[in-house]
Amino acid sequence: MNVRRSISINFVAKYVEHGLALFSGIVLARLLTPEDFGIYSIAASVVLLGYLFRNFGVGQYIVQAANVTDEMLRAAFAVTLFVSWTIGLLLVAIAPALGRFYAEDGVSLVLYFLSFNFFLLPFGAVTNALLRREMRFEKIAVIDISAAVTAMVVGLTAAFMGASYLSIAWASNASTVVSIMVTLLFRPAGTPWLPGVKGFRNVLSFGVKVGAMDLSNSGTDSATELVIGKAHGLHDLGIYSRAYGTFRLFEFAFVQTIRPVVLPFLSRAKHDNEDLGDIYLKILTLTSIFAIPFFAYMGVNAAEVIALLYGDQWGAATPVLQVMCVAGALFAPTLFFEQMLIANGRPGQAMRFVVLSQCLRLGALAVLAWVSLEAAALALIVGFLARVAFVVSLARQFFGLDIGGFTRAVLPAVMVAGLLVLSTVATRSLVVPGGGSFLLLLVTGVIALVLWLLFVFVTAHPVSFEIRRLLDKALKKS
Repeated sequence: MNVRRSISINFVAKYVEHGLALFSGIVLARLLTPEDFGIYSIAASVVLLGYLFRNFGVGQYIVQAANVTDEMLRAAFAVTLFVSWTIGLLLVAIAPALGRFYAEDGVSLVLYFLSFNFFLLPFGAVTNALLRREMRFEKIAVIDISAAVTAMVVGLTAAFMGASYLSIAWASNASTVVSIMVTLLFRPAGTPWLPGVKGFRNVLSFGVKVGAMDLSNSGTDSATELVIGKAHGLHDLGIYSRAYGTFRLFEFAFVQTIRPVVLPFLSRAKHDNEDLGDIYLKILTLTSIFAIPFFAYMGVNAAEVIALLYGDQWGAATPVLQVMCVAGALFAPTLFFEQMLIANGRPGQAMRFVVLSQCLRLGALAVLAWVSLEAAALALIVGFLARVAFVVSLARQFFGLDIGGFTRAVLPAVMVAGLLVLSTVATRSLVVPGGGSFLLLLVTGVIALVLWLLFVFVTAHPVSFEIRRLLDKALKKS
């Protein structure tokens, strides 16, 4: 399967998946209270740390390997089984203590529910990695959409029946069961069923590096929620989590549609001795033109976005989201750089740069979180500034890229983002007062989209050629 078709399939699948999740989130925000979300967020933050280790880099190990053997797959399954079951048992063990720490029994109950996932997850991990390696994203799409539909139906049903914060936990467990069942239907013929110890050390060595990187990336999010929950209480944590969930819409809608394709693509390019530095600048040029304008537009319209998605009770999330949007624009120039280093056979370097940048973010959080929610969000900016500095340095060292290359890649995105901010501010003053969040977002969104399209076509930005190619293909089919 070629890269464009893989991205297209994954793009559609992720939009369906995240569209279902967004719809579910919008409804749940009106059925549950900020405290309900805060209770779930505490338990989910701890579970997320476990999720980061559950596969222990096994998926990336299989995807980037030059050759795959039964011995390797058995060892990979053994590592996943050992790590995931150990984490499941640890979560059960710490559940009572976590509930006492936050003086809320519901935290313990949610943690018990979510720990169940870890005893199932290993049975689909190797198959999922093989499907990604072979770029069989049409099958992965079926798996992900099946799980998303299950999560939505179970979560909303449980909420309507009064399950409160457990609604989301029931949804999580049900989606995991369905995901494993569908994954096993697509299991490649000849894939070994039993674990093995031969090659265990090689998988573990790779997994330590990638696992530490994943832990630093997403584990910092968990640590942030745990700190905010203690510093400001579960209600304010619910506010912060809604702002952060909105901030991550770009990741859900765009980054996650591309990320599964990037590592297999870069690994193949590396095996074919292609210039990874040149490829990365092309990726950066194409992704930044979406990322930076998106965060600029969302930052200006944060109040309306929050009100439309979640309702008036979440208005306190607006200033937090605005700070996060500044951080998002800084994050754009570093997208997918970890995959670059892994594909280049340098997972240790990827681990170090991620860990260092996230440690700086945590250091800032330790000081700022106790001030206010907006101050806590500033820690994101510190972390992303560090990422930019590390990426520029490592790109020069390993891929021969200089700051000029990065500047040329992101400059068009910065220019169009400024244009969208100016047009949106001007439009907001003209929209009829009292028209509501939907009308304002509709008018400013349409204008922003038109201006964005005009910019990329007038400047002959590389993304314009991709748009033309898609239009030509669509017209030929019609």
